Amino acid sequence: MIKKATLVVAFLFTFSIFLGASWAATDQQAWVQETDSALKFTYLEAVIHVKIKNNNDHVEYFKISQQYYQTTPAINWTIKWTNPAAVKMAKYINTPGDYGWKIEPGQTKDVSFKLVALAPNGGPLSLYPAYIARNSSIPNQFWPILNEPGLTATWFFPNEIEYLNPNLDLVSWRGKFCFWIKNMDNTGPRVEGIVRAPIVPIDSKLVFSNPKVTYLDDELPWADTAAWDVTLYPGQQKHYSYTYYWPENVTGHSTGKYKSPSVSTKSNAQDTATTVPTAGTGVPYALFAVGAIIVGSGVVYAKLFR
Repeated sequence: MIKKATLVVAFLFTFSIFLGASWAATDQQAWVQETDSALKFTYLEAVIHVKIKNNNDHVEYFKISQQYYQTTPAINWTIKWTNPAAVKMAKYINTPGDYGWKIEPGQTKDVSFKLVALAPNGGPLSLYPAYIARNSSIPNQFWPILNEPGLTATWFFPNEIEYLNPNLDLVSWRGKFCFWIKNMDNTGPRVEGIVRAPIVPIDSKLVFSNPKVTYLDDELPWADTAAWDVTLYPGQQKHYSYTYYWPENVTGHSTGKYKSPSVSTKSNAQDTATTVPTAGTGVPYALFAVGAIIVGSGVVYAKLFR
């Protein structure tokens, strides 16, 4: 068990803010570079459970991914716990080192762990609530009407471990995420808009959300991206949690832009709304911060889609 590890897991996520525009007599998408966001994340965590089989005739290792290089500055994470206890790996990406597990030949390993996002400097995120900005070189030349898509998602392959090491077979993956979002304007007016799940696994099924999603966004046709239509009053915070399973175990994907949600909002033994500290508990409720570019969440051996 790693307790309050000083390790950080850097997973960078860029929210793709897009403009759906019909211009120059074509049906195109153009990116709009925003200045800032009235809604910002103040907490983000991920609890991941994986089952991995070693199909090789000798021992293999796998570990928790710790850094993305696509975006700067790096988003840091702290490992809150692992089950079973992780061990330090021979090679590492981030100092003071990477942690992971051994799998014997033919063995199937069940592993769970929890990650909580921190500021790039390792400080408390409660001091630096922010959002993930789109890095765009396209200037804002659209006038006078702009599409407002809200905060979008980032995506990753849960089974990338199989590409990194074909001898390892990802049998199943479950990720539960929770975040708090806040209206940074304390004086008014209220803010409305779309907030999408900051982390979405590819070819996975959304099996739980609290509150219930407004719709499933098919911005990527092979990803069921959770999306909520939100209203936040001055200074108000709201909590969201959601769970994805991989593999999806369906025969096909929707061909439309959006799918109607058919997602349970009832708790069960494994998928209950994560309890996080609040301002009233006397404990920092936002252990998550970022600078100009903001957090998403990390998961093992994940690769970012931009």
